[in-house]
Amino acid sequence: MRHTETYAGTITEAAYGDASHALFLRGQAAWGYEPLAEQVASAIDEHGANLSVRYFITDREHSLEELQERLVKRIVGVGDAVYSDHYSEITGYLWTDQELNVGGHDLLDELSSHVGQYCHLEITFEAGERK
Repeated sequence: MRHTETYAGTITEAAYGDASHALFLRGQAAWGYEPLAEQVASAIDEHGANLSVRYFITDREHSLEELQERLVKRIVGVGDAVYSDHYSEITGYLWTDQELNVGGHDLLDELSSHVGQYCHLEITFEAGERK
């Protein structure tokens, strides 16, 4: 039988019993009472030890739907590209903005680390909104 448990909150280390650095997820109902490992150990005893784990780590709390949407965009490779020249009439300074991000990865940065090496790049484009 399949059973799913959700543990969510800010990753925190705190003293617990004899452990000086027990890991908690602050924000979940059991915060302050049981470390994450103890909660999962209890769930394994109750539901079995064959586990599949999926997790998201972000800088702030998001809904599960937002996290899944961000994951899909990363997997699918939502792209964003910018190339524009700028000139300051005041300073006479000329600069260029260039970005090529695919699925949250800076493709230009990656490619520039391989200057002098061969690259075969294929990009398939699908219709969709520019984010």
